[in-house]
Amino acid sequence: MSIVTRLSLVLLALFGVAPLARAQNGAQEPVSFEQQFGEPGTNGSLRAGFSRRGAALKWLQLTDHYPTVAQRDQQEHKSGDYLLLVDDPTHALRLTQRSGATFAVDPSTADWTREPIADGVKFVLADGKGLVLEKVLHYQQELRGFTLELTLRNQGSDLRGNLELSLNGPTLFSPAGHSSTFLDVSAAIATSQDGTVASVKPKPGEAQVLEIDPRTMSFAGSTNRFFAAFLSPLDDTSRSALTRLDVDTLAGGGSAEHPAAPTARVLYGLSIAIPDAGQAVTLRYGLYFGPKSYRIFDAQPELQRYAPVLDVDLTAPCCLIEVPLGKQIAWLLLKVLGFFHDLLGNWGFAVILLTIVVRSSLFPINFHMQKSMRKFGAKMAKLKPKMEELKKKHADDPKAYQQAMLQFNREHGVMPPLGGCLPMFLTMPIYIGLFTALRTAYDLRQQPFLGWIDDLSTSDALVALPFWPGVLNLLPLLWIALFMFMTLRQPLPTDPQQRQMQQMMRFMPLIFAVMLYNYASALLLYMVTSMTWSLIESTIVKKILGPVDPSAAGMAPAPMM
Repeated sequence: MSIVTRLSLVLLALFGVAPLARAQNGAQEPVSFEQQFGEPGTNGSLRAGFSRRGAALKWLQLTDHYPTVAQRDQQEHKSGDYLLLVDDPTHALRLTQRSGATFAVDPSTADWTREPIADGVKFVLADGKGLVLEKVLHYQQELRGFTLELTLRNQGSDLRGNLELSLNGPTLFSPAGHSSTFLDVSAAIATSQDGTVASVKPKPGEAQVLEIDPRTMSFAGSTNRFFAAFLSPLDDTSRSALTRLDVDTLAGGGSAEHPAAPTARVLYGLSIAIPDAGQAVTLRYGLYFGPKSYRIFDAQPELQRYAPVLDVDLTAPCCLIEVPLGKQIAWLLLKVLGFFHDLLGNWGFAVILLTIVVRSSLFPINFHMQKSMRKFGAKMAKLKPKMEELKKKHADDPKAYQQAMLQFNREHGVMPPLGGCLPMFLTMPIYIGLFTALRTAYDLRQQPFLGWIDDLSTSDALVALPFWPGVLNLLPLLWIALFMFMTLRQPLPTDPQQRQMQQMMRFMPLIFAVMLYNYASALLLYMVTSMTWSLIESTIVKKILGPVDPSAAGMAPAPMM
């Protein structure tokens, strides 16, 4: 590396912008220039670093977002305080030649000429034989990105045929450890105009293809937990020029202090017919760099095309199990949470209100089920001596015992009440839907609740610890305490098998605590509120129905999450 290059990188680091991009051969190339688009701090503002070599985008920051709450709350901001979204080791928007007619100069390695324009960036490359390539980015603040124009001009070349190119999509910077608990949600995605959706996860060392017809594409690009970078054709000519949507996985890179997770990148295949002499052909694409949010997409009609990316996030399997109606429930929960947030002005209180609404609506069903289960338990306690006699009588003949028990049950009407666990089954879809929704809920990102909880999309992090797990999260511990208190206050059954089973169930919260210890505090807030409601509800039920008879304790329902 030359002294000039070293000095350039040092100066960039000192001023807070330390792009981590690397060329394909592994050697670092200096950024040719940087440019701010929009006023920092305003919605849709961006800052980007470009290289004239390949006319490429090397890195891009969202200057209306910040990596941490602490950086967001600073009085004054340096460029290094803004969120790094694109950090591309292969240089985004670089054109690479494929087969077909050949541009006399390699556009991926040539130094393009930069021409000043008022609202963006313009690069020009002539091959010296009559063909000229132009790459223009027009900044569109309200659309959180650019309009990309690729123009091929014929100024006297007799070359005919199609110029086959590949356009590198942006590589998103996804800090390691910032992906969602349980399954990384980063992916490459494409949708067609008829609503067909294709997506693939990053697979290091494996080339993949997005299985839709590129000529019908609505948009395609890369996503991480909260953000996305998409390319969308703006007219039929630009759409028909698309030939392939390849996907490869790039190592995360980053620095030792801020490593990045592997990410999927889309390679857009383009076929441009070489125009006649004196003519030009222009392809126009929209480039979106920003959050994945229904609220943001609904704010601009042009952005509504990107809503299917949220459907992909919400239908992702939870713990490797595809949840029936999971997408619909998660979508509804996000809408209800948004309504409650607009009502209360705080996402944490919105989660609490949602919990209260769900649990209170189920109280009549739960009360009826508990009453039925208690009656059934009391009846079984009275019949237990007769059942024991049958067991002794047919101790040596299991088949006869089974037939005798069937007859006994018919005679005495021994049938557990239907839906004894119905309240739990009704709340589980809510819990799983909320779990799924919070994996990618941008609207909760860096949103405070109360006290030390300043980001509902991460663990509550009461205090840092000098040992594993590195931080003390209070909410999961509070949930464990409430769950244990609820189970310990229930009498153990007199039946040995039921007694052993209930003793084992008392330790189930420890498993959940390990699984969810670092999960979003919004979900733990829901669980703590729900368990508190269970405690209140059980107190009310006990006051109305009386204490549980130990002989029928096995019929008491378990606390609901």
